[in-house]
Amino acid sequence: MIIAIKQVASGKRYLAPEIAQAMALRAVNPDDGSPFDELSDREMQVMLMITKGQKVQDISEQLFLSPKTVNSYRYRLFEKLKIENDVELTHLAIKHGIIEMEKL
Repeated sequence: MIIAIKQVASGKRYLAPEIAQAMALRAVNPDDGSPFDELSDREMQVMLMITKGQKVQDISEQLFLSPKTVNSYRYRLFEKLKIENDVELTHLAIKHGIIEMEKL
């Protein structure tokens, strides 16, 4: 978080490594038919945070958004991906290689 704040304060943009990787994979494999191709960069960011188990309140604080705005992104994700909950979102992200399943 401190790195992100310093970069933004110096006039640069900050992109979390997970988001950069997802964007790079989208650019390399644009024809893979992933439903995640329809998501905006912000929606991808929110999606990755949700799949890490972060709560709406935590996401809103980290992204400087209201919880209502985060929930709007969340429900827009559900509509675009044709899913109904966070568990389905996580399964879909694993299936399409957006995130990896953690080993216990």
